Amino acid sequence: MGFGLYIHIPFCRKICAYCDFYRGVYDEKKAEKYPHALGADAEDFVKKYSLTGEADTVYIGGGTPTVLPRGYLGAALTMIKKHIRIAEGAEFSCEGNPESFTDKKAEELKALGVNRVSLGVQSLSDKTLSALGRIHGAKEAKKAVGRAAGCGFRVSADIMLGVPYQTEADVREFAAVMRSLGAEHLSAYMLTISEGTPLADMVRRGEFSPDDDRSADLYSAFHDAAAQAGYARYEVSNWALPGRECRHNIKYWTGGDYAGLGAGAYSKVGGCRFHTAPDANAYVGGNIARITDEVMTEKQLAAEKAVFGLRTRLGVDKNTLSAAGIDLEKLLKTPYFTFDGNALHIKDEYLLTSDGIVIKYIL
Repeated sequence: MGFGLYIHIPFCRKICAYCDFYRGVYDEKKAEKYPHALGADAEDFVKKYSLTGEADTVYIGGGTPTVLPRGYLGAALTMIKKHIRIAEGAEFSCEGNPESFTDKKAEELKALGVNRVSLGVQSLSDKTLSALGRIHGAKEAKKAVGRAAGCGFRVSADIMLGVPYQTEADVREFAAVMRSLGAEHLSAYMLTISEGTPLADMVRRGEFSPDDDRSADLYSAFHDAAAQAGYARYEVSNWALPGRECRHNIKYWTGGDYAGLGAGAYSKVGGCRFHTAPDANAYVGGNIARITDEVMTEKQLAAEKAVFGLRTRLGVDKNTLSAAGIDLEKLLKTPYFTFDGNALHIKDEYLLTSDGIVIKYIL
């Protein structure tokens, strides 16, 4: 089995009101140096972690990768490929925002071998998009999704749930419209209020009040609409047409290895989880600092695989449960779990609260 390759591009045209990922406003001087830094990062990574084999999934994320000028991603990939092999037929995803996913950008990504595009649509309500600090409108978002599908990309579209001004009609419309435009995959993320973001300031000022019950209703409405449109839920936050699941993300959920390149990128190799310091200035200056977050035992790895597996329709097999020291019979005495003869699952009606269930019964 190959490993996953994640490439982090920490540049955005504008910082959204809710975002707390490592990113910054686009800086031409840093961006010019970034491809070379990624090449140096790849070389250092392979030497330090004895990475062998091929990357059979590649994911360029951010930030907003599509904000980079033409040629920058190509230069970065050329340098990375000197040290890391990418398998023929690899799933090759690139994130983008609607306003920067132009015809020329689509043409560039296609030439680089990208075959899957993940677009941060977030909403089809202009009022909601404005509150989130997005710089695209609903019309622009629809054009971008249609453009990507028309160019032959496998298309994924993101929506946020529990955001300002959102209604159940909005989320139902989103699923139906994305299907009609050719999106094969949908990701729905519950809004998280992170300290230090403009949205957190809105909450403090009383301009927006998060409501967990309302968010749960929106999730249920979206799930029903996605199912009606032909999408099947394969992870708590992800739906896909048959055979169009994201292979790269499945690596995260099934305990696969992945190499993260770029300032702020995360990696897991064997039992070691680590990340690169989130400092673009230091990174482009040649200071690639890797910080070890955790070195896990076989039992801890199995427990982590169980935690993630319970978020997916794959569930957790008996061997993983045994390796993690999890008592299957004890779990089946609770109302939350079911066993189909091959794997343990959280019942569908409890999936949205799976994090709390896992904390209580697994961790």
